[in-house]
Amino acid sequence: MPSRLRLLVRALVVTGLAATAGRGGALHAQQPARSVADTAVGRRAADDATIARVTIDRGDIYAPAEARDYWYAALGNWLHLRTREHVIRRELLLRAGAPMDSARAAETARNLRRLGIFAEVRTDTVRAPDGRLELRVHTEDGWSTRPVLGFRSVGGQTLISAGVIETNVLGLGGTLDVRWIDDPDRTTLRTELVLPRVIRDRITVGAGYNRFSDGRSGGVVVEQPWFSLSTRGAWRVQHVQVDGRVLRFRDGTLRIVDSLTRRLELTTVEAGRALRASPAGFVRVGATAQLRREDFAPRESLVTTRTMTAAVTPFVEALRARFVVVRNYRLLGPQEDVDLSSAARVGVAIAPRAWGYATSGAGPLVVARSGARLPRGFALATVRGTGLASGGAVDSGTVTVAGTLVLQPDARQTLVAYANAGWERNPWPGEEFDLGLVRGPRAFPLHAFTGDRQRFAMVEYKYALPYRVARTLVVAVAGFAEVGGAWFAGDPSRYGADAGAGVRIGSTRTAQAFGAVRVDVARRFATDRFPAGWVTVIGTGFPFDLLR
Repeated sequence: MPSRLRLLVRALVVTGLAATAGRGGALHAQQPARSVADTAVGRRAADDATIARVTIDRGDIYAPAEARDYWYAALGNWLHLRTREHVIRRELLLRAGAPMDSARAAETARNLRRLGIFAEVRTDTVRAPDGRLELRVHTEDGWSTRPVLGFRSVGGQTLISAGVIETNVLGLGGTLDVRWIDDPDRTTLRTELVLPRVIRDRITVGAGYNRFSDGRSGGVVVEQPWFSLSTRGAWRVQHVQVDGRVLRFRDGTLRIVDSLTRRLELTTVEAGRALRASPAGFVRVGATAQLRREDFAPRESLVTTRTMTAAVTPFVEALRARFVVVRNYRLLGPQEDVDLSSAARVGVAIAPRAWGYATSGAGPLVVARSGARLPRGFALATVRGTGLASGGAVDSGTVTVAGTLVLQPDARQTLVAYANAGWERNPWPGEEFDLGLVRGPRAFPLHAFTGDRQRFAMVEYKYALPYRVARTLVVAVAGFAEVGGAWFAGDPSRYGADAGAGVRIGSTRTAQAFGAVRVDVARRFATDRFPAGWVTVIGTGFPFDLLR
């Protein structure tokens, strides 16, 4: 072949190969070639966003300067056992060598606050002197030991409690609750111990025992919880035993209208797996199984109604994360995380006849909640429904709906409005709605309103005073009004209302597990059973915190 022809063929082949490469690698053709300098810049950018080290800064209840200047601060630090570093480190969702993620850093702070042992938690990133990125986790311990000394008296009824609650046992984040309670129904000696993540930093164990003047109860729980929104799996096993007396009331009559002996053995197992999980939310599937033995008999009868049943409820749940950090809501002073996430759990309870039921049944499980951030506050709504049906009829079930509105015009003012409604069908004896003294309208006695229908609403305004007592205590003044009641289907509805004012006492140094103490003077308005009158009530948190 002549040399010119060979050159022409070679040129055509080279051109064809180049065109083929251009078509096959079109995606790469759109990107300019990276020089050695460009690669180095990319590496530096990645290094700049990588956490080189994590530093834990454990603060005591009072800062060193305060402990030097004030005797009570020095005494408080001396009496308190500071939280151990590994308790903090095991909650971290970011490690050295991992890329910085602000969502995971925020979730780490929430996890630490959720332990209920800190007064303040902060996560920050700084550049170390060598230019590398450093994640600093700062915690300030809260006072975790609270003596329990309570007194309430309403309508001739008295509730007295005494004991101690420790929420940071040995600096490990465990909870020990020992108290004696004397209420209008019975006397109780309560003991409870919970040790979170005590086995291999993953498994939580807990146990409790109550000795009643008319019986006893106890329980144990072992679980590997959901550590974060990104956790892939969790499980829980719980067993509860009750041997005691069920007291039943009706129509606001404070005398017992029915009394049953009760023996309950309930074992519950739940396990779940995340199909998708990230700091932005998750989709999980799982199932809850329960084995329940429940025996009832009239107090003086030798005949016992015995049941042994089992049921399983497969479910799917999803959550889209949304949180906000506020102050002066349930607490006074410390930070509080409010979960405004949109979430739902939907399942089907399966209860075959072969597992102890009179007939085979099935029913829905629906739990949904959502919240919204407002310009100066937030709003929350919750719906919960469970039930069993067979033969086209509903055998049993419970539905509750609730809504909360919180407005904070400024850092010192908080307005809280709350409403709740509930419906039950064939509840277990002793599990009816029950309002008075410790929940619902605070100026009414225990069992003032009972039934399978419930309504409750309240509004409270409080103003935190601009000074602290001994650099620790925060005091707020409050005014409130509330109305609520419960009754049985087919009976006339029964409501009670009260209004009043009081003080709220909190601390910037207390663990977040403890709510603000409230001391109220309330005016009770007359009902068909109770006369009007003034009542003094001492408690913690909001009366709706205990509502189902």
